[in-house]
Amino acid sequence: MANLCNLDGVTLPEEQARIPVLDRGFLFGDSIYEVLRTHAGVPFAWPEHLLRLRSSASGLGLVLDLDDRALMARVQATLAAADNEESYVRIIVTRGTGSAPNIDFAHAPGPPRWVILVRALTASPGQPVRLAIIDRLRTDRRALDPALKSGNYLNNVMGLAEAKAAGATDCLMVNGNGQVTEASTSNLFAFRGDRLLTPPLHAGILAGITRGLLLGLCRQQRIDVQETDLTAADVRAADELFLSSTLRDVAPVTHLDGRPFHAGEPGPRTVQLLADFTAFARTASRGRYAPELARLLAGGGVAGGGVAGGRG
Repeated sequence: MANLCNLDGVTLPEEQARIPVLDRGFLFGDSIYEVLRTHAGVPFAWPEHLLRLRSSASGLGLVLDLDDRALMARVQATLAAADNEESYVRIIVTRGTGSAPNIDFAHAPGPPRWVILVRALTASPGQPVRLAIIDRLRTDRRALDPALKSGNYLNNVMGLAEAKAAGATDCLMVNGNGQVTEASTSNLFAFRGDRLLTPPLHAGILAGITRGLLLGLCRQQRIDVQETDLTAADVRAADELFLSSTLRDVAPVTHLDGRPFHAGEPGPRTVQLLADFTAFARTASRGRYAPELARLLAGGGVAGGGVAGGRG
């Protein structure tokens, strides 16, 4: 097992990787990223992640100089060199090295810088979460659209720090209208009665890949799932809560604002949904994502469609 970095096509140990001090990702957070994990050695939901990567780049006016085939060839080469049982993969693209420490695009001659980090996967899906609702606002769309997965993450960094200071393991942020949005790196779901609820994209959240896949899976299973505005009171009145993300899959909330939630135990419907999603992910990795990746690397096309029907 190894922690490796593929830096602009060159694979080397993570601790040996270096970027210039004038890199705009370092100076200004002028960058985008995606995080993937492998299932059975296959980067799970990689087409959806690459679609979102390109959407983020478009939203920031960042022109990417690698196509999906070249990018995934680098990912696969780095995974093979790392030889982990399962891996965490982080793809980072900055606007490259600037000609001066100046935010003006005129000082960004390019090309983009590509960084791929690969580590052994240590996250364990389904780990209980102690959640705290905090007053920190999720980034306002007028400043930076939360749908863009950029390197500007300080609001989430400080939100998580505030929650941990209160004894929680993650935060739940709100928007300017007092509606809950998402956790520091995860989307929120709430079971209430016979319905499964989650904040809509217009509340100011990232369109999570796992969130989208879960929406599709629940609809296939005829679970009444709805995207709807939620307040802090709605969250506190829920029967079960869980977070979703690439690394967490489905993570039950067992404590809320310092108090046990659902008697401090994972809710039964959450536990079942985690099992169903894990089974889906393993099947999809072998049955869809591995063959699609093989076709892509061989120069063929990638089949469309999936459980989520897109970004979700």
